[in-house]
Amino acid sequence: MSDYVPLARKFRPRNFDEVIGQETVSKTLKNALKAGKIYPAYLFTGPRGIGKTTTARILAKSLNCSKGLSPEPCLQCDSCLEIARSNSLDVLEMDAASNTGVDNVREAIIETLSLVPHRDRYKIFIIDEAHMLSSAAFNALLKTLEEPPPRVVFILATTESSKIPPTIVSRCQRFRFRPLSNEILAQHLASIAQQEKIEADSQALFVLAQASEGAARDAISLLDQCRSASHGPLTETSVRNLLGFSPKETIESFAQALIDKNKEDLGKLIVKAEEEGLDPAQIIKDLRNFFHEIYRSFYSPISLKSATENLKKKTSLEALTFILKRLNAISQDLRLSDSPFLNLELGLFGTVEAASDLSSWVKRLEALEARLSAGKMPQNSSLAIADSDSNAESDALDDFAPDEISELSNETVKKPGPAAHSDLWTQFIKSLESEKPALSSALSKAELSQDSPQRWRLVFAQSFDASQAKKNLTFIQEALSKLAGNPIAIEIAEKAPVRSSAASNPAEESFSKARQILGGRIVKK
Repeated sequence: MSDYVPLARKFRPRNFDEVIGQETVSKTLKNALKAGKIYPAYLFTGPRGIGKTTTARILAKSLNCSKGLSPEPCLQCDSCLEIARSNSLDVLEMDAASNTGVDNVREAIIETLSLVPHRDRYKIFIIDEAHMLSSAAFNALLKTLEEPPPRVVFILATTESSKIPPTIVSRCQRFRFRPLSNEILAQHLASIAQQEKIEADSQALFVLAQASEGAARDAISLLDQCRSASHGPLTETSVRNLLGFSPKETIESFAQALIDKNKEDLGKLIVKAEEEGLDPAQIIKDLRNFFHEIYRSFYSPISLKSATENLKKKTSLEALTFILKRLNAISQDLRLSDSPFLNLELGLFGTVEAASDLSSWVKRLEALEARLSAGKMPQNSSLAIADSDSNAESDALDDFAPDEISELSNETVKKPGPAAHSDLWTQFIKSLESEKPALSSALSKAELSQDSPQRWRLVFAQSFDASQAKKNLTFIQEALSKLAGNPIAIEIAEKAPVRSSAASNPAEESFSKARQILGGRIVKK
């Protein structure tokens, strides 16, 4: 029989100070122990593998240690050793997943409550996966929690707190355990690797931390697995291969093809991935993590690698939002698919095509808006667009309902007042055309007046354009001030409507509906 002890058990925390990432929980429990304020029932909630059951055992040691009630149990007395081995007569651990019924609760808990502790200070019941108990079992337990006998402590641990009845929750002190960050986990793994003399570089440990999804137990188990499987130092590449991750270069190539909308490269990558036996679900998961990191860098100080930083410069927050939503949808489809690579292919090509359609939609809607604003009317139940290269733009009618096309054909759209065109204003609007085409179009229709070089006034004929400007007011002021070399304050106003409030313009309403299709968001009314 092997005497090998898995690393997850060997490095299981023995006291509160060794529990990583749950400082708030540990501090609160230690303070309560110092003050002698022991509550009859505790509820530990949080994801798997982050220390709920371990903390319950530590609390049990602190309550029953032979040296007395203490936040720092001795770990040497019979009580501490028996609790660590899960064979203490006064500390009963119950797995609710396999003891769900009311009879189990009566037999294991209720019928033993009248018995005084065999040797220790408290009789302690640790109920793991408490949410698995049946309604009848919870009801049987409820009366005991309402009027607990003296020197009895319940500790309930669960990964799904929403399934615990409110009547039970209200009678417990609740402690929420949080997933650990990748940085904390990587540091913890580095400490274990040093003690166990495991050669591993920092990137390899970070990949292990990412794979564990915030669970310390899983991270340590993965380190143990990689140590057994590897014949040399653990590197990022070897760890990714051992855990079945997609090669880093492959994920970066997929990301590049999606951002560039390059169908040819995307097709080659899918074929290569299938030939190499990569898991489609893992590809999507790795791609999602890759884009999520870039997405977060837009609003959080995250340092990106040079290759990733270059990709970030070629995209935008709106485009990343669209891609991440599509990847989530592909991931859900893959769970139920019997043809994973077909789903992968359909999903990724659909993402590229939809992104291309989105860009085309923006241009076509801007062209449509410009012509409506100029008062150029559709003819013969189709939208006449006079530009020589506007055939693609005229196809925008395909996306309107027939009744909307008819309204556009028969109603006159009022032409807004001409916009002021100072060199600075024109230069600013043109600088927005590539990154913020919708905002550029809205601002181009504003009437500009200047009370002074530092005070500008923008007047809009349509409320939609005015709201676009208001949403981006801070950006507009900062960008204009930088361009002008002096502070500029912007005031935004709307023209009073010419028509009566009772009247309506179907053409404008139809265009407003179409105008909402931006950034991948399609609003149906």
